[in-house]
Amino acid sequence: MTDRLGRADLHIHTLASDGTSGIEEILAHAVDVAGLDVIAITDHERIGAALAARAVATARGLPLEVVVGEEVTTRGGHLLALFIEERPPALRSLAQTAEWVLARGGLCIAPHPFTRWTHSINTRALSLAEGMLAGVEVLNASLAGRGSHPHGLAYARRHHLAQIGSSDAHVQGVVGVARTRFNGCTPADLRQAIETSATQAEGIFASPGELAVDVIPQLARSMVHLPLRRLARLATEYAVLARTR
Repeated sequence: MTDRLGRADLHIHTLASDGTSGIEEILAHAVDVAGLDVIAITDHERIGAALAARAVATARGLPLEVVVGEEVTTRGGHLLALFIEERPPALRSLAQTAEWVLARGGLCIAPHPFTRWTHSINTRALSLAEGMLAGVEVLNASLAGRGSHPHGLAYARRHHLAQIGSSDAHVQGVVGVARTRFNGCTPADLRQAIETSATQAEGIFASPGELAVDVIPQLARSMVHLPLRRLARLATEYAVLARTR
């Protein structure tokens, strides 16, 4: 890889969902330590932090741009929706969710596919959403990503999809340890590279030490506080979905 290629981390969580770092910390680390050109904030069922991070980066003239995204909970597994401006409904089928994202000009990426460590997309769900994905996370720095790596890479190659590298960071220190390389340095350049399957994934899996830095507060948020909040929100969305069927 050469220094002329852009660097993007397209899977980052903040305090708005189950991360332990705020947008200020993430932006500072992405610029000063990771040397990234583009990041995507992809909280679970939320885009508020992503919108705020984009506004801050723009207002301060940071040498980094923010793509608004979300890790959406579908009935077929988690889906990364990128380049969105509104929050996709949760708990729909993978195909319905992908259609919603595409209809609004977004891109769909399969994060950490084929792993049982978390709610991930499996082969059957992918077959029902064939042609709707722009890329596959072939290198996800989390524990879930270790198991999905060979399967995701094989699937991306077989279907000629963009190969995405992401940190899946829940703590600021992990941001950028895995990343996507692309020609150019802007979100528009990145999008074109994804759409033409011209990306490359590089980086490493997060070390046990990096993952353990904030593991207790992160687990407390993800296993106690957030599930209660998420259940209430998803129950409301499911009720709305049931009325529209």
